[in-house]
Amino acid sequence: MVLTPLIPNCTSCRRAKDNAATGAPTAAQQLNDFVVTSTGNVGIGTIAPQKKLDINANNASLRITNLPEQISNDQDFLTINNVNGDVVAARYVYTASITIQAGTSGTVTVPSSATIPNGMLVIKSNNTCGINMITNFIYSDISLGYATAIAGSVVGTSSIAPIPGGGGGSGVWSVKFAGVATCGTGNSTQFDYTVSKPTASSYLIVNNGNVDRTYSLTLFRL
Repeated sequence: MVLTPLIPNCTSCRRAKDNAATGAPTAAQQLNDFVVTSTGNVGIGTIAPQKKLDINANNASLRITNLPEQISNDQDFLTINNVNGDVVAARYVYTASITIQAGTSGTVTVPSSATIPNGMLVIKSNNTCGINMITNFIYSDISLGYATAIAGSVVGTSSIAPIPGGGGGSGVWSVKFAGVATCGTGNSTQFDYTVSKPTASSYLIVNNGNVDRTYSLTLFRL
């Protein structure tokens, strides 16, 4: 693109060679104009950018090459509003851990900056004998539904209790792993627990096993 003098009435604009010498450019002429406004907004294909980067793609795709690949437990992805074109970062996955003593409970609260309203909840734990426990739930807002559970080679069983009095929160899921191999002081109940959602952004876990346990909770957007 060959840049020519500033567009009239736009002190931060640069215009392409096909613009008229005087007057504001037409919509078609703006398609190859580049603008940096006094407020720091950048426009490509528009001389009146409304966001930090405002591009009129003219029904063409955008291209970015040679980006680095990164693997992280906490990642965002970009979403685009098809109505106004706004691009924002949305949380894809959130991970937290909590250690709960045997016979007691603990609560994990998801911060507002990492809220994922609908998705999958994966609860994991393990012991020193190499047995890993994994349980999958599907959730939407306050609702929580059990999917699958396994600890080593033992398939978990689940039952649900009614929503606590007052009508708040989800039902209470109880997950058990009958027959799981003992490990140290951990007996066959070592992975048993209950989980519920007191609020849309919190998870209450009760350790029903006979040993203290650390739980890892991962939320995925669906």
